[in-house]
Amino acid sequence: MNDLTENFLVGTPYSFQDGILKVCTALNTHGVNYLIIGGTAFAIYGRHRMSIEASGKIATKHDFDFWYAPTYENYYKLLKALASLGIDTSEWLEEQIPNPRKSFFRQEFDSFKVDFLPEVIGLNNFDNSFANRKTLLIADTAMHFISKSDLIKSKEANNRAKDIDDLNELKNSSSDEN
Repeated sequence: MNDLTENFLVGTPYSFQDGILKVCTALNTHGVNYLIIGGTAFAIYGRHRMSIEASGKIATKHDFDFWYAPTYENYYKLLKALASLGIDTSEWLEEQIPNPRKSFFRQEFDSFKVDFLPEVIGLNNFDNSFANRKTLLIADTAMHFISKSDLIKSKEANNRAKDIDDLNELKNSSSDEN
């Protein structure tokens, strides 16, 4: 097990690990190009922390954020992955003129929430960030994380209180991983 995998697993509750594995397995099965971003990515470069609501309160459920490649092909792969997770995707499949670049998906499950974003503030090219990704193999499941340098750029651009706290820790962390 490498240091990043250990960082990710240390202190994470089972429901967190189970939820992220379930989602990543579905995405991988359907060939979706994605990156894990936000607080979940922070866990591999910094430490695990509970999800924080916009109000600043600790969330009652884990919140997983994913950035997906906003192409038509990847959009339809994402819809298949969501359907395999039990989500009714008929509304999006029936759209006359879907726009993957503007399609944001939020779903809530029993123990976690998940957001799929077509764009990330501070980063303008999914393909560049995907080329710089950090892939970890956890429980035989590949998980594609945003690079540390791209995570820092995103958090700098967001500039929310929780991002400033994360930035201070990321910039001072001993992790040399990009």
